[in-house]
Amino acid sequence: MGEVNGVPFKTGMAVWNGAIVRQDLCEGDVIGLALVRKIQEDEYQLLYLNYFHTKSGSYSLTDSTVSHRKNMVCALDSITASLNVSSYPGDDVRMDIYRLVEGPSNNFKVLYYDSKKNEMQGHLAARFVRINKRQHGRESVDTITYTNCKFILSNIYVQEAFTEPR
Repeated sequence: MGEVNGVPFKTGMAVWNGAIVRQDLCEGDVIGLALVRKIQEDEYQLLYLNYFHTKSGSYSLTDSTVSHRKNMVCALDSITASLNVSSYPGDDVRMDIYRLVEGPSNNFKVLYYDSKKNEMQGHLAARFVRINKRQHGRESVDTITYTNCKFILSNIYVQEAFTEPR
């Protein structure tokens, strides 16, 4: 649940293709996920959050095209984010592409993670600007701002880590 450009979601965002926990990338568990929000019958916003740590706390968001650190996945304080609008969530062709506007309007907070139940709860706020000059999607405004977003992930898939050859 949350707001886009000050308007509450008509329908909530769903986790597209599931959330995944990787236990073999860094010292602690990391989660990767894509959130999808249906705008029209044939138009969807897809918000990608690259692997982030499950440890409770606040994290800064970084645009996925910018690399502030050599090994960003294992940096505890930054999460890469990207947004695009597609005619269908599985489409390879994106109608409109957005870049994260880094700054104080972005916030990502993990409230808790329960590894036994595979659940996570948190808050999200982010501002994106469309980078393609011509608008393709009907609802693809120049700037998209997510505020007051609260999320609960459950049944997170834990990717098996192989320690010995099979």
